[in-house]
Amino acid sequence: MDDVLVRSELLAACGGRRGAATALRTGQWRRLLRGAYVAGDAVDDLHLRARAAQRLLPPHARVADRCLLWLLGLDVLPPGAPVLEVVVPRAAVPPRRRDVRARIADLPPRDCVLVGPHRLRCLHPTRAALDLRRRLPLVEAVVVADAVLRAGTADSSQLQDELVHHRGLRGVRQAEHVLTLADPRAESPPESRLRLGLVLAGLRPVPQYDVHAAGRFLARVDLAFPEAKLAIEYDGRAVHERQDVFVRDRQRQNDLVRAGWTVLRFTAADLRFGAAAAVAQVQEALTRAALAA
Repeated sequence: MDDVLVRSELLAACGGRRGAATALRTGQWRRLLRGAYVAGDAVDDLHLRARAAQRLLPPHARVADRCLLWLLGLDVLPPGAPVLEVVVPRAAVPPRRRDVRARIADLPPRDCVLVGPHRLRCLHPTRAALDLRRRLPLVEAVVVADAVLRAGTADSSQLQDELVHHRGLRGVRQAEHVLTLADPRAESPPESRLRLGLVLAGLRPVPQYDVHAAGRFLARVDLAFPEAKLAIEYDGRAVHERQDVFVRDRQRQNDLVRAGWTVLRFTAADLRFGAAAAVAQVQEALTRAALAA
């Protein structure tokens, strides 16, 4: 039996309405989407929701956008509870469900693929990356492009070639511009946002820079201005609060300071309303370094 059941299957598995009601009340089964049910201990994530949606939605609906990239292992979801995103062809009526966000677009056969062991009906990842580069705000579009390039989901030539099929659509010029700003060395969305804030301010940080001193490797820093000996680090809470990482970070920072480097550290709180405040601190540090030179 599939571990995602539609209502008729739940009734059959539980011996009717009364058995189904008991199974839902006791937590043996629970509703995941309206009309789709899973075991009570099933992990609620987008993989499971996409499989449930495939049981409920018409066959022309395709998992799309950032949800699709997340299914492929790319960390590009916006903050907050994830919502399943799908796209349907222009001739179709988009599904109206609270638990699904649907949009309409041209869907030629080349853009329709099956993904993963469960053969989920999805938009082609390269097309999804283009749609996001066209439709998202610039910073988030670059976040997507960085992640796609880093993961090897598509290379820059494939992302560029995809533009040919969509000339004239709104946002294609931004999609082209995004490719000039993207960098596969970014290791996380916050790093991409911080780097792009600096780039848009006219600065040119070097991502994932290896610092050496006295002929030995000291550290790899998220962003660097080597001539100014300025290192910039983004500290994600989930990783950097681990005891081993916390200790290693402080040792690295002490090594960098002894070698004459200045280290600026930023967190999610510094980027909550954009990168402007962080950019100002970096500019101030660069000015001090220039005056001291």
